[in-house]
Amino acid sequence: MLLSINGISVFSKKNFRTSKSHRRAILFLHGFGGSTKDWEEIFSLFSSEFQLIAIDLPGFGKSNKPRSDKFYQTDFLVQLIDEILRELKLAEVILAGYSMGGRLALQFACKHPGKVKALILESSSPGIKTKSERQLRIKSDAELISFINKNSLKDIFTFWQNQPLFASQKNLPVKKQNSILLNKINANSKIGLTNSLKNFGQGEMENLWNKLSAIKIPTLLLTGALDTKYAAIQHEMDKLLLNSSHKIIGDAGHNLHLEKPEVFVNLVREFLQILNVKTDLK
Repeated sequence: MLLSINGISVFSKKNFRTSKSHRRAILFLHGFGGSTKDWEEIFSLFSSEFQLIAIDLPGFGKSNKPRSDKFYQTDFLVQLIDEILRELKLAEVILAGYSMGGRLALQFACKHPGKVKALILESSSPGIKTKSERQLRIKSDAELISFINKNSLKDIFTFWQNQPLFASQKNLPVKKQNSILLNKINANSKIGLTNSLKNFGQGEMENLWNKLSAIKIPTLLLTGALDTKYAAIQHEMDKLLLNSSHKIIGDAGHNLHLEKPEVFVNLVREFLQILNVKTDLK
């Protein structure tokens, strides 16, 4: 389904055909180079008690891939999520984001806390703390942009999947690895990838570390035990957030919902069941 939002078309995937207001809605936001296809297995594992929605962010999947920088900047993306909720007639939503999508979910929650019932942040960061570190990240992303412009999408994502951050995915069945690579090649363009890095890379986004202690939204932090970098980041986040829990999944790396889909769904379901009980008691 294509939604016309703020001058561009945004692809959305939903698992519900009828409007049932009593069912809680979960909006899934993919990571860099991802798309709604990344959540298909997760959708199949959830029961009908939830309204499940996923979108292709601008520049990815079946959404428009505009050349203008503004469609990839934080303010526009936050407004985009707000407009999508309005279009879908959702007063509030459970936001689930992976990596880059988690950064966007956190940005939205800081600006519109009343519209977020709960946060599920998978392998995500609130940003880079110091100016010098951000400058280094901007330089690193500029080098990646140059690499993207000089190579084919197949070479780009073969290189991307061979990064240490994704090493644990080599344990997946070869058929699944090939399917992941093919989906990424088909879902992306150089325009979308480079504009996303240039405008919504970690070096460009606002540092939210100093805002975490003000967030009251129930938050589930999920990381893989093999992803020591983000496990440490989210451990620190857990200490700052007022209403959070941090779950570390054994024998998993950066992309939990891909490597351990059943475990991911069970942890999310458990979190939302506890949340629902607490809400009912108030």
